[in-house]
Amino acid sequence: MTVSEGMKAAEQTLIDQMGFSEREIARRLHLLNFTEFDAERLKLVKETMRNVTDDLVEAFYSFQLSDPEIAQAIGDIDTLTRLKGYMKSYIQSLFTGCYDEKYVNTRLRIGKVHKRLDVRPKLYMKAHAKLQSLLDQEIEESCFVEDAVLIKQALHKILLFDAELVFDAYVEAYMTEMQSATREVEKYASQVGIRVDSMFNRLHERSQRDQLTGLHNRRSLFDLLSYECRVAERHNLSFVLIYLDLNGFKSVNDLHGHHAGDEVLVQVGQSLLATTRSVDIPSRYGGDEFCIVFPRISLTEIEAIISRLTEDFDEKCKYPVTFSMGIVQVGPKTFETPEELIKIADGLMYKAKERAHRDGKHHWEFEGKR
Repeated sequence: MTVSEGMKAAEQTLIDQMGFSEREIARRLHLLNFTEFDAERLKLVKETMRNVTDDLVEAFYSFQLSDPEIAQAIGDIDTLTRLKGYMKSYIQSLFTGCYDEKYVNTRLRIGKVHKRLDVRPKLYMKAHAKLQSLLDQEIEESCFVEDAVLIKQALHKILLFDAELVFDAYVEAYMTEMQSATREVEKYASQVGIRVDSMFNRLHERSQRDQLTGLHNRRSLFDLLSYECRVAERHNLSFVLIYLDLNGFKSVNDLHGHHAGDEVLVQVGQSLLATTRSVDIPSRYGGDEFCIVFPRISLTEIEAIISRLTEDFDEKCKYPVTFSMGIVQVGPKTFETPEELIKIADGLMYKAKERAHRDGKHHWEFEGKR
């Protein structure tokens, strides 16, 4: 294998290991609404930018070196010269209209270089913003006003695309370091007879759980809700989402103190865990709001579960608190995003709360098959 073949193989390994197929690249550009028209707009100023690249690079690194932290990271004149060469190539590549695997691989490698130089993400973004400002100024000076607006819009999209790639490279590098550190910990622990697998499991568990109630936290809820949506849609199934809010909770806090309020929240968690199945996902959404995901179930089966939940809570909670619940069946035909589903269930909950305000009892509002 020649040197050039070896370099090409290494580059291909980088882009492969980070999962950047042509489909993934196209999806990311689509999510940023970067179109063929945007690519053509950037190509309009390709020659203009080629002619001013040297001046742009000098202005950019004059700004960079004014920051002592960045200057220290760059270090010596040889590194600075190489970075200027990379920046010249990068600026010109922005205006080619071609953002393929080769382009993406270059951005990933730049991210790796920044990480090796210990350029922290906040410093990278400071530099990124300066580059955008310099390019904007050049476009404004060389184009008609209307053209400049459209070209800058296209440029901002591709710069954001690039920033995401660089941060992907940062994350990949951090993950590699973490895996290496984990192996070191495991090696040491094995020598002294400590099992670390349960320790790491506990750390992960803490990041996914609400510390007061022991339920899934909001972040975990959205991850699991997204997963349930995918599974149900793939297999033509339905599941039920409940958005639950407490009535009378503020009065408990005001009259008896926040410790009593915490007791109520803990009891809600205990009742949810006691009356739901092991496959269900009871979560604390925030404050006195909770969500429960019931996989592979429909509205016809949910009332019995609600009855068990309210009876268990009423029996064990010593304060006059009740539930308002918005209940929505998801699938088997219609599926929204987790955010949209939470919004729908939240709206239904408020309808139930209107009735709860009148009589102080548990109430719930259903939305049927979709």
